[in-house]
Amino acid sequence: MKKYRNSKKSAVLRGVSLVAVIATMIGFTSCGGVDPNVKQKENNTSSYQVVTTAPASDVEKEGFNAYGDGLTDPVKLKGVTVKVSDFAIRSFELAFLLGSGSFKNVEKLPVDMLTQYGFSHLSYKNLYEIPKDEVLYREADEDQIQKELKKHFGSVKVDLKKSSLYNKGKKKFEIWLPNYGTNVYYRVDAADVSKNKVEIITTFYNELKKSSKLGRTTLTVKLDNKKPVIAELKVG
Repeated sequence: MKKYRNSKKSAVLRGVSLVAVIATMIGFTSCGGVDPNVKQKENNTSSYQVVTTAPASDVEKEGFNAYGDGLTDPVKLKGVTVKVSDFAIRSFELAFLLGSGSFKNVEKLPVDMLTQYGFSHLSYKNLYEIPKDEVLYREADEDQIQKELKKHFGSVKVDLKKSSLYNKGKKKFEIWLPNYGTNVYYRVDAADVSKNKVEIITTFYNELKKSSKLGRTTLTVKLDNKKPVIAELKVG
């Protein structure tokens, strides 16, 4: 009888040990999220990439927006801050929305073009934001448009009343705002500061991925009464 009790005790201890081993194995495989019934393959890759959804900066937002990168930070010209990104957008407006082409003297631009540029900026800081699905009528005085042009180009000696946008009967300028609305995709390639100017070189693209080029501009910014203004533009 004594021998029997010893054998029974040993069998019980072996059973307990086996249960403990199985429980340990189940706990180990559960933590690793691995099914013990499925044969696992060894991974010899030392590094890997996790594919996630695109970050917010790579996703287009509602409405019309400008998506820029590169050397977009402001620079200093004789202690005056020049907002590089803003001037890059101005070059887009002139070159691709108004079709100004290259110029070394803003006063040589067609009077209708200058009037339209200044007139449109009275209502919108950025012309690319003007809605495409609305017809917007505006009126303005010459002084208002001249003041707006001065903000962008400095002192401009142009007789705006020669523009077709001037209504002699009303002695007012009238405009149906062009439907400029569009997204702007750009990269500032350079913002070169010299003694008296900044040259901002910008490449524009047709899409957010910036895989196909729309064109390139070089905008020269100078100071007029200690304020940065557009002096020249080269397109291409």
